[in-house]
Amino acid sequence: MISNGKAMIKNLLPTYFALVMATGIVSIALHLLEFESFSRGLFWLNVGFFSVLFILLLTRIIFYFPSVLSDLKSYQKGPGFFTFVAAAAILANQIALFYDVNQWVLALFITALFAWILITYGFFYFITVTENKQGLEQGISGTWLIIIVATQALSTLFTLVADLSYFNPEIFLFISLCLFFTGALLYLYIMSLIVYRLSFFELKADELGAPYWINMGATAITTLAGSLLILKSNEMPLLKEILPFTKAFTLFYWAGGTWWIPLLLILGAWRHLKMRVPVPSSSSGYHPSYWGMVFPLGMYTVCTYRLSQALGLDFLQIIPQYFIYLAVSAWLAVFVGFLRNIFQGLVTSK
Repeated sequence: MISNGKAMIKNLLPTYFALVMATGIVSIALHLLEFESFSRGLFWLNVGFFSVLFILLLTRIIFYFPSVLSDLKSYQKGPGFFTFVAAAAILANQIALFYDVNQWVLALFITALFAWILITYGFFYFITVTENKQGLEQGISGTWLIIIVATQALSTLFTLVADLSYFNPEIFLFISLCLFFTGALLYLYIMSLIVYRLSFFELKADELGAPYWINMGATAITTLAGSLLILKSNEMPLLKEILPFTKAFTLFYWAGGTWWIPLLLILGAWRHLKMRVPVPSSSSGYHPSYWGMVFPLGMYTVCTYRLSQALGLDFLQIIPQYFIYLAVSAWLAVFVGFLRNIFQGLVTSK
């Protein structure tokens, strides 16, 4: 049992913080749409998820640092570390929404900021200087778009922290704006490579997994970051001056994300119905990467709600009112698979 626990910590997937991302954003979506009891229940569940995963990550860094470094250098696993940044940012937003505890928001803000700096420049340094370069077919996947998700999550966190009285709001809003544009630019770079990979290289059904939902999730969180800046435009002259551009650019990303949804649903149906890949609610079909499918659904709900407010388009509110049920259903399905997978692991270990 002890050896199994050590192996689990040593081989802990960096992407597991997507569990916190998904649970957090669905909780926020439920809060905005006034499903308060369910929303707060998911918040406390998320606090538990983040605490356990954070302890496991620290343990892995202390006792199995070579494995952590090896993952960071990996084309496949390296981008998964960015889920930690996004998870910390989303949990901070939850705390601000529900309890307004500035100390914890600030602690998570500092943690997310330093983690983003270390992971961003560490990952890109390693894949740049490595002598074992991988080709596009093997090297890139939808997981790479978590880089954009983390950057935009940090942008939303800077916007949130700008409201704290002991900071200069203009500086923080300016940094938030720069991160928003950086994430938007990185999306164009990386998404071009992913579309090329999807269109011109063979892709098997088991490869077309949940991470490709981040194609839409990255645009959704970019929309959210832009919408929050639009709503803050009266607090900074620069934001007011470029407001028409920010509105157009934000809507541009929302439209792109909306375009992805039908295609991703069709590809998902092909994967599970025609190619018979097990669904995530089963113990054999569950994989931590499926939280990367739940997150975009919750984020699209939240970003459309905020976009409607930012652009004064009340008719858009009908989308989150119905989309929330798809997001919650996906969360419940993957959570069932998560519990079954844990139970199966306990039975096997005996």
